[in-house]
Amino acid sequence: MNAATTPQAQNESNQTDSQVHPMSEYEKFLFDLKGFLVIPGVLTEKEVRIVREHIKTYTENPESLPEHHRAPMAGPAEFIIDHPRVMGILQEMIDPRRERIRLESIFISSRSVENTSNQWRPHVGGTNLDPSLTYRFHNGRIYSGMTRIVWELNEVKKGQGGTCLVPGSHKANLASAQEGNWPEEADDPDSGVWETYGCPPGSLVVFSEGVRHTGSQWTNPDNPRCAILMAYNHVAVRHHEPKPCMNPVVIGGMSEERQGFFKDVWVLSNDRRNRKK
Repeated sequence: MNAATTPQAQNESNQTDSQVHPMSEYEKFLFDLKGFLVIPGVLTEKEVRIVREHIKTYTENPESLPEHHRAPMAGPAEFIIDHPRVMGILQEMIDPRRERIRLESIFISSRSVENTSNQWRPHVGGTNLDPSLTYRFHNGRIYSGMTRIVWELNEVKKGQGGTCLVPGSHKANLASAQEGNWPEEADDPDSGVWETYGCPPGSLVVFSEGVRHTGSQWTNPDNPRCAILMAYNHVAVRHHEPKPCMNPVVIGGMSEERQGFFKDVWVLSNDRRNRKK
């Protein structure tokens, strides 16, 4: 039996850890300043191995998995949905109430030096009124619209293939991708406005979707990129259409508490239900 589907791993994935690891004041400062944050080595070696093996089986031989495990964040990898570090970020950025946070999109980024397709496609950036791309600071706290969580499962060497971002672009006032006036010169990889990162396996990268960002060519010869990108949003709005992997069978196989991250888009009925408890 694959290690990613052992009964022990499945049991571990169904144990929801309600603990929240809050952001430090310095992390909040950096996120507000840049629009993104890199937290090295969040997952243990064992957790990285479990998730990586599940991703390998899911991408190469999905039929070998139970149907409700056929998704990047399902089965033994389910725990990444509400990892204490993730919840500490989301409840700071989106809403302090867990029931008002939705997971609306997820995909795997797998690249190697042999992949020569153009990855440089900058998008978003600028002060934005789209509820999923907006960013603001009000009454002492951050309000980030859609917030992207990236789990880097292999080593990322700085400048050799990690996500690239323009620091502060989530609050830019003189240019906006939404208005179509983002400077072409700024999108040149050598313009000097781009920043990237290096990190060990199991690291967490988080950014406001309003930050201008792009993938980049993977040039690290020592290992491919293996990352899971997850988009969380407020329960009142939706930006992406549902992904095929987020189907009722997969969601129904999760713990009841984690199923709540896939609720439909509304607010009032959730509050009514919670008040009855």
